Amino acid sequence: MNRDTCYFDGRCGLCRRTTRWLRRLDWLGRLEFRDFTAHPGELPVPMESALRGMPMRTREGRVLNGFDAVRRAAAQTPLGCLPSLLLYVPGVAHAGRWAYGVIAANRAREVCATGVVD
Repeated sequence: MNRDTCYFDGRCGLCRRTTRWLRRLDWLGRLEFRDFTAHPGELPVPMESALRGMPMRTREGRVLNGFDAVRRAAAQTPLGCLPSLLLYVPGVAHAGRWAYGVIAANRAREVCATGVVD
């Protein structure tokens, strides 16, 4: 495995936009993206956890979720590398995890086949 794999919620507009930006910034091809709604059996974490934050399997085999996964993904991109270093500062990281949790808990998913919004 030579790339980090980011698993994203293909039913979430915010997740799709974030993935689109990361793909644009990933000039070196260090990231792979998988829509976990299309490939649920490949998730490295339980579905409940994946719905609370983007999971990632690093090229070394570690599993990250939420803020830590997005921070690592940004660090893999040429333009995100330097700014993402700030996200490793302990106070900033704590605030980032809190903010990520609030945003993730309030994101809107599209209406699925049952007509219910998740």
